[in-house]
Amino acid sequence: MRIAKKWKLRLSWLVAMFLAASFATVAQEESSSKPSSPDQQDKPSPAIQTANTQTGSDTVQVVPTPAYPVDSRIRAAGKAVPWVGSVAPLHWGPISIDGLDYVAIYDQFFPSGGGSSDIARLNMLRANITFAKVFRKSRFVFQYTPVLAILNGRLGGNADPTSDLSLGTVFTLSPRLTLTLKDDLGWHRTRQLFPDDLLLIDKQTGGLVQSYLLEPNGTLLTNSLSAAVDYKLSPRLLLSAVSTYVYSDIENAKNLFILHDSFNTVTLTYALSQRSNIGFVESVEFLHPVIPVSTNGLFQTSGLFYSEQFSPSLRISGQLGVQSAKAPGFGGAAWGVAGSLNLLKTFGNSDVAIAYFRGATLTNYIDSRQAEHSDISYGYRISRQLAWTNGIGYFRTIGPAPRDVGKYGLSTMTYQLPMGFSLFGSYRRFFQKSSNPLLLSGDRNTFVMGIRWEPAPAAKH
Repeated sequence: MRIAKKWKLRLSWLVAMFLAASFATVAQEESSSKPSSPDQQDKPSPAIQTANTQTGSDTVQVVPTPAYPVDSRIRAAGKAVPWVGSVAPLHWGPISIDGLDYVAIYDQFFPSGGGSSDIARLNMLRANITFAKVFRKSRFVFQYTPVLAILNGRLGGNADPTSDLSLGTVFTLSPRLTLTLKDDLGWHRTRQLFPDDLLLIDKQTGGLVQSYLLEPNGTLLTNSLSAAVDYKLSPRLLLSAVSTYVYSDIENAKNLFILHDSFNTVTLTYALSQRSNIGFVESVEFLHPVIPVSTNGLFQTSGLFYSEQFSPSLRISGQLGVQSAKAPGFGGAAWGVAGSLNLLKTFGNSDVAIAYFRGATLTNYIDSRQAEHSDISYGYRISRQLAWTNGIGYFRTIGPAPRDVGKYGLSTMTYQLPMGFSLFGSYRRFFQKSSNPLLLSGDRNTFVMGIRWEPAPAAKH
């Protein structure tokens, strides 16, 4: 436990150093003239990004925006869309409050094996606090999402405060060269306080982000520090390189698990047209267990990427390749097919999103086998104010039993009120089965009702 506290202290210093370095660099580039905003998605494709809302409202596509194999943009907190700022009335210089939630939760958990059930009533208050500063050739964004939860009228227990912190800096070093630095820190308890969308959707570019589906059995602390370089070799050809370091810490009453993960990706993307991109992807992931001490892991993947916007309402992207996976603590490398497929289709008053992933990578536990993860989301706008969203998902490890399996079904109703307020209610049914001591095993029912305030996003420059 002392070792874990020592690493948490080092991690805090790492975040502080990142913040200080970002401010020092951007301060040198500050100009006395009026600052202009850099384009975070300055890609070689002739497609031009357009400003759209970050909420679930209707999206108007002006020009094609095909996806890329590596998305180095700074995302809005808890969303798949890029951060473009907001016009929040709660604004003090570069500091703003970009969202507030108050949620009441009734949660039932029934562990596998016939153990005693766990029923909890939670009240939760969450805020999205942003510090954003734009300089002549750079942009600095700091997003902090503190969560305060009250369990059965008391602050503490399994509902201890949980939070997310995100830092991001974009440097436009030249018309061809862009550097993006990001740091994401998350600290979460065993209980998932409420069922956020497990499939995040960016209707502007067709980007889909799958969230971790399996719930850890303990406190999960993760920090991800990444540096991404985009260089235009020609107006159509883009070379990207991303290096990411992840610190992962899972603690419960019986186990302590600390892992260092280094994930490196190089891509070469060619714009076939305004509507389609093709590319080559090479990635190497190195895993080093600290506690318990074990052999290192190595994942290597080579594959091809393709994306196309067939029409303003239909987008498809995917990767296909081969992977060599050697997990920590397991002997020998296993070869397999790795890939992903994303589809987004918009109809008049509804939309469908499908995401599929197959491969081996770090999640919140370690296994020697590949896994499959799929999500389907369907949204229907009943009226201008009322929207209904449904989703299902499935996760399983590939191979003989025993497998780690997770399934969920989620239904959410949202009613839009004036001045950025909205009422929402949801129900999620979740099933998870695992013999891994780092994962929960059982059934969960979660009922949620709440009110949310979120200002409109700013128009992108």
